[in-house]
Amino acid sequence: MQPYTIKLESDFSELWRYNIVVMCSVLRDGAEVEFLKHSSEVAPVGAELGEVPRGYSADRTIVLRSTDATNLTLYIYVMPHTLPMTTDVAEAKPFEIVVEVLYGEEQAYRKRVEVNQWSGENLEIFI
Repeated sequence: MQPYTIKLESDFSELWRYNIVVMCSVLRDGAEVEFLKHSSEVAPVGAELGEVPRGYSADRTIVLRSTDATNLTLYIYVMPHTLPMTTDVAEAKPFEIVVEVLYGEEQAYRKRVEVNQWSGENLEIFI
């Protein structure tokens, strides 16, 4: 048994328009032994900010580490609080986040996920 490391990254310049919540149910032999949660809230949903908020840090890399486990269920929510500045849906192309999960030092999961700028994204990942 080894710990899991969960990492989310994105180089999208307008990531400030999104709140991100990551939750993880950590299992050992089928029983939950830990529940991890990370919330990166920039503004309340519906804030419709006109610009990047003061004090915002562009480094929104999220890293979570579990105790020793055999499996996990990962939930990721990317929620817009400010919609794109354009009204033309075609101009607001999806952006990428990279989700990576390590089991000890070994890569257990890695995927580039496209996020719709209008609706955000909800992911459920079983490992």
